[in-house]
Amino acid sequence: PLPILLIATVTFMINSRHILMGAAIAPYMRDMPLKKAMPALFFMCDESWAMAFAEIQKRKVAGLPAFNMPFYAGVCFILYVTWIGFAAFGAAVGPMFGDVAAWGFGMAFPAVFLVLLRGMWKSFTASRPWFVSLIVACATYLT
Repeated sequence: PLPILLIATVTFMINSRHILMGAAIAPYMRDMPLKKAMPALFFMCDESWAMAFAEIQKRKVAGLPAFNMPFYAGVCFILYVTWIGFAAFGAAVGPMFGDVAAWGFGMAFPAVFLVLLRGMWKSFTASRPWFVSLIVACATYLT
């Protein structure tokens, strides 16, 4: 039988990062009506959060209102349409390629992650939590 409880627990753990991402962006959405904030958070993914947060930092320095809803909505729209479109395309033509891992496509997600991190990089001092997270993740993986 399927380990339903294990699947549900792992799914919750993986997606619990959205709690922290939402908490990090919430102060900048404080003045936004709930009927706009909830759909915005519904479409939040790692990439849209990172790009919105980088935009927030730029706007704070420029003295502008921190959260830019048109920017965020545009990012979310492009990411969503691209995600759905390429997922459908991959499902349709993917079987023709055979083992895609042999082609090196496994590097795509880490590459996107590294590009996002580079956009948020400030200094080694400010990035200590990243390095602690990396060490804990490696130690957890090895044990």
